[in-house]
Amino acid sequence: MNYKNMIVALMLGSMMLDAKYVSIKNEHQFFDEINLVEFVIACFLPKIEYDKNFDRSAKKDIQLLQDVVKSTAMSDPYKKMLRQEVAFLVVDLSKKSLQDLSEKYPMNSSGMPQFLLFKDGKVVSTLSGQLAQLIGFISKKDLMDFVDEFFGTRLDELVEKKEDDLEKKRELDVAKYQAYAAYRYPYGAYAPYNSWGPYAYSGYTHFYPYGYGRFGYGFTHVYIP
Repeated sequence: MNYKNMIVALMLGSMMLDAKYVSIKNEHQFFDEINLVEFVIACFLPKIEYDKNFDRSAKKDIQLLQDVVKSTAMSDPYKKMLRQEVAFLVVDLSKKSLQDLSEKYPMNSSGMPQFLLFKDGKVVSTLSGQLAQLIGFISKKDLMDFVDEFFGTRLDELVEKKEDDLEKKRELDVAKYQAYAAYRYPYGAYAPYNSWGPYAYSGYTHFYPYGYGRFGYGFTHVYIP
């Protein structure tokens, strides 16, 4: 791999972080999360009584829905470009620590899961004043379409800006690399090679801690494949 490609790979790798997917444990954490990022997609799981009449198939459906939410969070552009701006939350209203949230936000009475959107910590409404909500055991496409309907334009703008900034950074890093390479001597630990072959005189600061110069007793070199 040449050094230009290496620079690009390292930059891309630094952006490949885990998606923002959070299973909420308590009410305090919920409010922290919706205020931490600009856009939040919250999945409210219905309150279920786990008694002898409990329908085990319902638990399976709920688990599948959580997988849908996590899979969406792990999809582009949410996983990479928008990780700092978008969060996907799962709120299980069966937990006592979360049941008060059903009183703070209108919940459907069908006993089905419900998705709500938040922007800057506030729940999103439609132009008619109704809550922007999605109800039921939906698919990944349904969820992505729901997000796109209300946040799509703004998210596209953010992605475009981040791509432009990344391209400018690539160009700047390549220009710096070419400037360092022109010297052939890596003063201050710059260029990683020289004109005599694959070996490099490494920077004085790192490899000459006692103050020796390149021609002093501390001379060393590093092989660069």
